[in-house]
Amino acid sequence: MEKKTDLRIQKTYLALQNAFEALLEEKRFEELTVNELCDKAMIRRTTFYKHFADKYEFFAFYIREMVSTFRDQLPPDVMDGEAAEYFLQMGRELLRFWHMHEKMVRNIENSSMFPLLLSILLDQITEDISMVLRRSCPALAQSSGKLRGVAAFYAGGLISTFLRCTRKDSPIDEAVFLEIAAEYAGKIPL
Repeated sequence: MEKKTDLRIQKTYLALQNAFEALLEEKRFEELTVNELCDKAMIRRTTFYKHFADKYEFFAFYIREMVSTFRDQLPPDVMDGEAAEYFLQMGRELLRFWHMHEKMVRNIENSSMFPLLLSILLDQITEDISMVLRRSCPALAQSSGKLRGVAAFYAGGLISTFLRCTRKDSPIDEAVFLEIAAEYAGKIPL
């Protein structure tokens, strides 16, 4: 589905996302200020606050956009296919993102705000997984509570395993991470 957002707004969002990534390559999340973000993106604070209440809301937006970008990278048949293939492809996209932004991810992990940021990340990933499960597992979609629970379970497992995979000296390497992502998604309870 194509977004129908004004071109100026798209440019503002892109500038903010690029500035956010650049700043988080240098510092932890709690050290980042909205002023810095706006200066780096070359936008006014009033523009920022017209779209976001604070940097936490912007972080949630950033994660939604990141997940959307991951989804856009997937072959069309993956979005209409089995959940297992979707998990495998999303695992690959997570690893690609990690390789491109390792320092930024480390700074987020090392932030004193990491538990809150992780919760925001998990909420966004859970939403995305819910969407896939609704389409690929119609029986599961009959119960919104079970659907949300299964999506949250898999989001937590996916992100937890990913974070362990990215640690130095982890017994979980990238190949094992992808194997787990695909294998366990194929065992979704219906």
